[in-house]
Amino acid sequence: MLQRILAAGLIVLGLVGIGTGVASATVWRESETVVASTPADGSSPVVVSEPGVLDMVAGDVTVTAKTSDEAPVTLVIGREVDVEGWVGTDAHTVVTGLTDWDTLSTRSVAAPPAQEETPAEGETPAEGDATTDEAAPAPAAGVDPAGSDMWFAESAGAGEVSLRWSDRPGRWSLLAAGTGEDPATPVVTLTWTRDVSTPWQWPGIAGGTLLLLAGLAIAVISFMGGKKRGKPSKRNAKSTSGTSGTSGKASKGDPKGRAEGAPATKQGAAAPAVTPAPTDPASGDTRGTTPREPSPQTGSTATLTRRELRERAERQRAEAETAAQEEARAQRPRNRWLTGQIPVVPGRQKNATAAQPVVPAPTADPQAGTDGGSAARADAWRQAWGFGQTKAAPPTSGDDQTQTPDTTGGDR
Repeated sequence: MLQRILAAGLIVLGLVGIGTGVASATVWRESETVVASTPADGSSPVVVSEPGVLDMVAGDVTVTAKTSDEAPVTLVIGREVDVEGWVGTDAHTVVTGLTDWDTLSTRSVAAPPAQEETPAEGETPAEGDATTDEAAPAPAAGVDPAGSDMWFAESAGAGEVSLRWSDRPGRWSLLAAGTGEDPATPVVTLTWTRDVSTPWQWPGIAGGTLLLLAGLAIAVISFMGGKKRGKPSKRNAKSTSGTSGTSGKASKGDPKGRAEGAPATKQGAAAPAVTPAPTDPASGDTRGTTPREPSPQTGSTATLTRRELRERAERQRAEAETAAQEEARAQRPRNRWLTGQIPVVPGRQKNATAAQPVVPAPTADPQAGTDGGSAARADAWRQAWGFGQTKAAPPTSGDDQTQTPDTTGGDR
């Protein structure tokens, strides 16, 4: 269970990493083009930029000046001193930088107030020279800066003009002026092309892929492990049936195998009891045994653990091997002369073990001396063991008539 949770977590993290890397290169990727414009406030028909504004984002910039109603406009670029000298004290707008990636920051510079001439002491102004407040100044026409040799780049036209500038050493300024009668205030737009990097694209994709593969590998291992843990019960059942069959074969061939194979019926049904078949007293032949019907089982069989099943299978396998060895040993002809065992001649029966002979007590002979008593005892021992004058006992009906009595007291 823990492996599956870990695999699921790694797969989710891998997908998140891959998604983050792809999004950083597509959805979250910044634009490669920066376009910023001055606000159209109409404060002054002349717009000037400070040095450093043209190359503020990138070295190459496209400058565009646009007026409303297709009014004439002139756009020039020159050195700072030349631009300031041409503008002088006239009212103008100065571009100072970027407010954001879409708007240029500006400030307005007003023209100084005009000074009125005052008459000297004792001098009275002429009647014709008197000024009245009702006289309004006529609108001044916009001076066109085009055609001057002070500019390094210029463009003039009606409505909209543009030019491209590459950064050069020095302090350069922009001048855009509306020309003609009643000049309009131009709107200046600067366009830069920049290099946009995506530092999280490939690390996110690579890391996410590794996490995803690790999660899938752990999931596959966990799944295969679960299938393997479910198979031992079938193997144990198959091995149990195989060992039970082997034990049954061993029990038919060898009584010892039947005795050793008996534990195989511990978990299963009880082995049927075997009762001896009636024998024929006339023929002396014992017929096979007939199995008795097994008694019905009562109660439920206890469930064994995997370890107990495995131990039982190993024990039954060992018992089956032992039974098979015993059966093979029983069927193999025995070379008794190699083992030193005394061979037994078929058809002969061993004589019954002779009873311990009773040695008669020697008769007391007062006439006999020491030698006579010793001779009597020796003769008594010879008679007891069948030496000397003793005759062999006649064979009984159960003994073989061809058997020759052995004077040593036993069969060879």
